[in-house]
Amino acid sequence: MNRKTEIEKRGISIVIPAYNEEHSIAGTVEHTYAVLSSYPGLPFEIIVVDDGSTDNTAANAPIEKCILYQHPKNYGYGRTLLLGVGKARYPFVGIIDADNTYNPEIFRQMIPLMDIYDMVIGARQIKDQTVVVKILRRLLKFLLYFFCEHVSLDPNSGIRIFKRALVEQGGHLFSKGFSFSTSLTFFAALNHRFIEYIPIEYGERTGVSKVKHLRDSIRTFLLIVSMSLIYRPVKCFSSLLLVFAAGVSTLASFKGKMERETFLGFIFSLGIGVLTLAVAFLAFIQGKMYEHTLSGPRT
Repeated sequence: MNRKTEIEKRGISIVIPAYNEEHSIAGTVEHTYAVLSSYPGLPFEIIVVDDGSTDNTAANAPIEKCILYQHPKNYGYGRTLLLGVGKARYPFVGIIDADNTYNPEIFRQMIPLMDIYDMVIGARQIKDQTVVVKILRRLLKFLLYFFCEHVSLDPNSGIRIFKRALVEQGGHLFSKGFSFSTSLTFFAALNHRFIEYIPIEYGERTGVSKVKHLRDSIRTFLLIVSMSLIYRPVKCFSSLLLVFAAGVSTLASFKGKMERETFLGFIFSLGIGVLTLAVAFLAFIQGKMYEHTLSGPRT
């Protein structure tokens, strides 16, 4: 007799964020429902959050197989997922995009692994990437390793299963936009949670992509810095000191080519700049701690 997994015993909520996905939402829900229904006695629910779509996304969602929530306007990917996770009844949560890029069959590989890990992520095997996207993805992976000592195969994948408690603990820090997935990965790694990656195929999307690589990458970088300030302040301030030291060293190489007053002026300005950043960092940390105190525990 096969032993039931923790998810089969306790249940899972699948959250599907959707914005103008009228051509693919029904298929995504139907396929996900079929996968979960194949587990005898599995408690599950499928939550679709329509993020203010201007097409027939909500009308095309098969409400007999999912619970539908709607935003009055487009608030963003992260806020959509936070609403869905907040409505989830079960302790395990899965997310999948509604654009046909991910195959719901992947959940079959993830479910047994959740007996061991806090989060299982589908690592996309993407072959055709622009040079800019490759550079940005490598930078993101480097930052994850630098701050968390975590080797991430795909930090911003849109299909994964995780323990709902992760979002309850750190959701107030997560991005409300497209960086939500990265937020979740980074938060879990910062808190030494067990994360596993499984290689998956990444399909061709239905409809138009809403991702703006440069804009979203800048937001992701700022998000990583902000979370690192709270959980890895020593590394942040050490990096700041290294920048200051590098600046002084660079200026020193030009010392013989400038007057003493000019040289000291540059050093003073650099020091003031670093000090201002340090004070801003401290103010940010204090603000986030105060914000978390006001918000109280998430339920």
